[in-house]
Amino acid sequence: MKPSDKKKVMYKITILGSILDFFLGVIKVVMGVIFYSQSLIIDGIHSFSDIFTDLFVILVAKYSHDHPDEEHPYGHARFETLGTVVIGVSIIALAVFLVIDNVDIFIKGEVRPIPQWPTLLAALLSIIGKEWIYRKTLYVGEKLNSQLIIANAWHSRSDAFTSVLVFIGLIFAINGITVADLIVAIVLSIFIGKIGWDFVWKSIEELVDTSLAKDKRLEIEKLILSIDGVHGLHNLRSRKLGNNAILDVNIEVSPFISVSEGHEIASWVAKKVMDQFDYVYDVTVHTDVEDDRGESSAFAPHEYQLRPLRAEIMHHLKEILGNDLLEQIDEVHIHYLNRKVHLSLLLLNPQVKTEIDHKILESSLITNIRYLSKL
Repeated sequence: MKPSDKKKVMYKITILGSILDFFLGVIKVVMGVIFYSQSLIIDGIHSFSDIFTDLFVILVAKYSHDHPDEEHPYGHARFETLGTVVIGVSIIALAVFLVIDNVDIFIKGEVRPIPQWPTLLAALLSIIGKEWIYRKTLYVGEKLNSQLIIANAWHSRSDAFTSVLVFIGLIFAINGITVADLIVAIVLSIFIGKIGWDFVWKSIEELVDTSLAKDKRLEIEKLILSIDGVHGLHNLRSRKLGNNAILDVNIEVSPFISVSEGHEIASWVAKKVMDQFDYVYDVTVHTDVEDDRGESSAFAPHEYQLRPLRAEIMHHLKEILGNDLLEQIDEVHIHYLNRKVHLSLLLLNPQVKTEIDHKILESSLITNIRYLSKL
C-alpha cells in the first residue's frame, strides 16, 4: 500500500473514533448529571479527552508517512514511534488515575448519592461502542502494520474497560454494595497500565535501535546466501524504523571479479531483500572479498592495518623490475587478501614470465602473483 493510501486509511478510522468519542461523551455526561452518577460523568469527560488523543494520532500520521527529505533522509517513521509512546503514556496515566481515585474512595469510605438505573444503559452503550471501535481499529492497525493505530485501538479498549468498571460499580451502587466494584476497578486499572507500558517499552526498544528478531535475520541471511556470486556474509545489522527496518550487510564475493560485477551482485542483494521482505525500507550492501572482522564481531577501521595503494605498488614494481620488464606488463590487477597484496598480471610478452616471477617473489610487499591471458 502506498504511503498516501495508508495515511488516508489511518485518517478515516481515527476520525470515526473521534466522532464516536464525542457522541459517547455527551451521552455519559448528560446521563450522569441527570441520574446522579459521578463515575459516569468522569467517564464522559474521559471520552472527550480521547478526542485530543485521536487528533494527535492524525497529526502524527500526517508527518510519519511523508517522503524522505534533506533533513530526514530515512523518512519520518519515528514520528509514529513517538506517537505510540505518547498514547502508551496516556494509557498509563489513565491507569494511575483510576488506581489512585478508587483507592482514595475505598480508604475514605465516601458516601455518594445512589445512581438510577438509566445510567446502566449509558455505560452499556459505551462498552459496546468502544469495543466495536477497538476491533475495527485493531483490524486496520494490523493490516497496515502500524503500531500507532494498534496502540490507539488498545486505548479504545482501555476505555471500554473503564466503562465496564462504571457498569459494575453502578450495579453495586444501585444495590447499596460499594466495596466489590472498587476492588475490580483497581485490578482492571493495573491491567490497563500494563497495556500502556508494553507500548511504551516496545517504542523505547526501537528508539535505541533494537535489531530485528533473530528468526527474521536468519530468513534474510538465507536469501542473501542464495544469490549467485555471494560466497558469504557478515556484519548483518538491522534497526527498526517505525513499522519498517533498515539493514546493512557485508557480502563476500570472489576477489578476482571486476568492481562492476561486485557492485551488480550488491545491487541484486539489496533489491531481492527489499522485494521479499516488505518491512525492509532500505539496505546498504558493502562488498568484501573476505571476512575482515578479525577477532572482533565487527569491522573496526581504527584497528585496521592499511596496505599500500596502486601508486605505491607501481613505484615498487618499477624499482624491482626496471623499466624494460615493467613495459612488458600490459595490465596490473591488485587484490588484497588475508591482509596481504596479491597481483594478477597481463603480459605482452609471455617469455618474460619467469624473470618477473623471480624478481617479484623476492619482494616483501607482494605475497603472490597470478598471470592472465587475453581472450
